Amino acid sequence: MKPAAVLLALALAACLPSKGASSGKCPRDHSLEIGLQEDVARFAGCEKAAGVTIRTGATIDVTPLHELAEITGDLSVGPTVGVDELAFNGLLRVGGTIRIVNNGSLRGLFFPRLEKVGRIEIENNAVLASISMPRVKAVQGAVVVTDNNALEMLSASLLETIGTELVISGHPKLNLVELGHLTSLQAIRLEDNPKLPADVVEQLVARSATPPTKKL
Repeated sequence: MKPAAVLLALALAACLPSKGASSGKCPRDHSLEIGLQEDVARFAGCEKAAGVTIRTGATIDVTPLHELAEITGDLSVGPTVGVDELAFNGLLRVGGTIRIVNNGSLRGLFFPRLEKVGRIEIENNAVLASISMPRVKAVQGAVVVTDNNALEMLSASLLETIGTELVISGHPKLNLVELGHLTSLQAIRLEDNPKLPADVVEQLVARSATPPTKKL
């Protein structure tokens, strides 16, 4: 190759983004902060994050984050008023807490591939109707689902182990809870779920290692 051609090739290479620059958009030492769709686009392609925090008044779609497989810390969503659905389609593991709190327009929450998580808190989401986690098998801490007034369905059909307690409370419309594989938990509290079938309640109560608080 002629010297001039070599210099041209080097100049073009210098203009191209390096792998280091690409990985720089995926910080692993602090949380990804998402408030706009532009933030979602910026982090698309990231496979791992220390944490993810979503607080916004805008309408956003998180499906471009489909390559995100692991969050070592927390996933925190809320407050938001413009998010109608959350689907983390590639997420397998969350080391900390999944916290979904105070989301005014959220109707559906979906974790189709999630297998392990430290703790789950889903609280005070006014119009949330469906929660689906079909592959999750273990939650190290508690599962707390409270005061989601429109909730009708909670499905985690492969969940086997909850490290501490299961709390499901304050759901006037809840009529379907799929926890058929649950075999290990320390305590359970079911309150103010008037449409939850009695046989489902009894089955859940029977799996608790300590006397439960039960109130339909």
